[in-house]
Amino acid sequence: MRPIGVTLIAILDWLRAFLFALGGLALIGVGHLSARLVSAVATDSIFEKLVSLLGRTLGIGALLIAAVFVAAGVGLWLLENWGRSLTLALVGIWLFFGLFGLLRHAGPFHILRVIIDAAVVVYLLLPEVKGHFATALLPAE
Repeated sequence: MRPIGVTLIAILDWLRAFLFALGGLALIGVGHLSARLVSAVATDSIFEKLVSLLGRTLGIGALLIAAVFVAAGVGLWLLENWGRSLTLALVGIWLFFGLFGLLRHAGPFHILRVIIDAAVVVYLLLPEVKGHFATALLPAE
């Protein structure tokens, strides 16, 4: 049986995936619209292509991050050890950047983000939680 904490973290992974996907699609759209605006104002097609390429590149990057979060959530949901490891890696990276964000601007959002990320890392490293993933690797008797 999947612990409720693992279920909540899987849902958190999917929520982050949704937000990254939404941001990625927005970046692609804004990049396209910005390129159209540049083409209407200036005759420099290289700048137009650069703006469009930048929007697409950032958007596709965000969509790739969203796909990784979806995979991590599925891995957690299925109690796969690779899902736990992937989530630890992703959340560890976001925790690292979140701590730097706190140094720059210690607003309530940044503080909450760091607390949640730290709690996820600590929770997934608990031996009793780790044990649920280890039993998922054993063949059924």
